[in-house]
Amino acid sequence: MESASLLRMFADDARFLLAVAETDWERPVPDCPEWDDAGLVRHAGGILLWVAAIVTSREPVDRRTLGPAPEDRADLPAWYLVNLDRVLDVLGSADPQSATWTFSSSGDRRVAWWSRRLAVEFAVHRWDAEHAASVTGGPSPRPLDGDVAAEGVEEFVIEFLPGLLARGGAEGISGTLHLHATDGPTEWWIDLDAGGTARQEHAKADTAVRGTRSDLLLWLTNRGLLNSLDVLGGRAIPDHWGQLRR
Repeated sequence: MESASLLRMFADDARFLLAVAETDWERPVPDCPEWDDAGLVRHAGGILLWVAAIVTSREPVDRRTLGPAPEDRADLPAWYLVNLDRVLDVLGSADPQSATWTFSSSGDRRVAWWSRRLAVEFAVHRWDAEHAASVTGGPSPRPLDGDVAAEGVEEFVIEFLPGLLARGGAEGISGTLHLHATDGPTEWWIDLDAGGTARQEHAKADTAVRGTRSDLLLWLTNRGLLNSLDVLGGRAIPDHWGQLRR
């Protein structure tokens, strides 16, 4: 996706996250068990503040130098929206191909990397907020946008999975895995025994996991349930996937 499209999707998800969280600041967030909705908004708003500072300076920024989120929940919406407007202005006015610091494990040091990172992060956290609300009687969370989810699957496979595998302690997560989207052109073949080496192709694997792009990303990030996916072949990989947590 182009950066401008990613930023539009990011802005929509970021605003909806706040709107849902405001309905009950104390509501626990099951997929982020260390936070209630207020904690989720503090975390998300801190990311906005941090990314704006990085892209403005084009250098790494220590988050601790940026100041904490408001303790008073009544102050959270204004603080969050100021940070959202700021990062949208900074990213929207920058050349997506220009250089900046990132924490990309693949060496991508472009402003565009941050546009994708925020779009994926806030799509997932918007889902987290909606899922939390659904547990207490609200509607089921809406799926992630398919194109954003496809970007997120690629990001997870390329940027994050090798590091998660390198940590060790992921018993049962070995062999080859085929991810196959049923609603768009997203396919990955992954060799988990070779540090997560991945190729975008249709190829036979020990285990194949099929589903929508949204469901695939939610499963990869330990949010989706396996009953929303088709699993072919061995079950060890999906059954043990929860050990891989960022």
